[in-house]
Amino acid sequence: MEFLRRRLGLIFRALVSFFAITWVVRTNDWNKVWLNVRTMDVTWLLAALVCFVPTLIIVSWRWRMLLRVHDVHMRFWRIFELNMIGQFFSTVGVGTTGGDVFKIFYVTRAVPQRKAAVAFTVILDRVLGLLALLLFGAVLAACRLPLLLSHPDTGKLTGTFFLFVLGGIVGSIAACLGPLLLQHEGIRYLIKKLPLVHRGSNLFAAYERSARTIGINLLAVAGTIPSHIGITLMAYCVVRAMGLQPDFVAFCAIVAIVNMLIALPVSISGIGVREALFKTFLVLLGIGPDHAIAFSLTFFALNIIWCLAGGPFYFFYRHETHTPPPNVQEVEPIFSE
Repeated sequence: MEFLRRRLGLIFRALVSFFAITWVVRTNDWNKVWLNVRTMDVTWLLAALVCFVPTLIIVSWRWRMLLRVHDVHMRFWRIFELNMIGQFFSTVGVGTTGGDVFKIFYVTRAVPQRKAAVAFTVILDRVLGLLALLLFGAVLAACRLPLLLSHPDTGKLTGTFFLFVLGGIVGSIAACLGPLLLQHEGIRYLIKKLPLVHRGSNLFAAYERSARTIGINLLAVAGTIPSHIGITLMAYCVVRAMGLQPDFVAFCAIVAIVNMLIALPVSISGIGVREALFKTFLVLLGIGPDHAIAFSLTFFALNIIWCLAGGPFYFFYRHETHTPPPNVQEVEPIFSE
């Protein structure tokens, strides 16, 4: 019973992926899907692979900037290595969150003096990346909103996406106001009464320090937009490899919406769900289900290639300790007595 309780989330995601895959398999002509894959233009596929390179660089730059907020200075190459290791385990594990777990493991070993702070930067890095994706997708979707709402199914999915956009904006504002609210004695008193709160005091201190650097966080979000542009261009190159030329803005909006929806922890790496979503959305652009499935599988395969490229970084990674300067001013923990 304890085994099932601890793995209930994984079991749920596996079931969602299983039913989604079953539906996709039963509702498509796989001979046509395979024909679409085999006849793709290799030149466009190579261009798609290249489009993902800026994403790897930008993500490493963003994380390095967040680490510097806590006076943790690591070489760009070392951060790039850790990101590639995270990419690798997001594939061989059970999704992107699995990759983040390994990033936390390795970065806390590299900076043992600031375990809570550097672990928090991994979480914040993920959140800011998703926020940038929400804003990027919202702008594109707003440009083609009538089209996205023209079908009941896509309308519901688009509405769900915009609810997440609203939640992301409200949550970001609340997170930025957190340090101000924590200055109120009444709120601090109530938080101190929470069970086990003292065990998380270092994480709260890391949050408070990061939340105060609003300019850095805004720069991280804005600087992440080009990485999402690179991912959508990667997807566009795949659809062009099939000889299709859909509306560029509408297609990019669909890719952003789908990428956001599959980031939710409801399936294993979005398997099955991704194909179902693309099949539902791309019909708006006149792309048939066989082409949609071929596109989705190829797009996913190219992402897998870049994730597997992190394998050598994992196997040849050499641990080293990065000690912060001894005169660093620590933020006073908000729960200190």
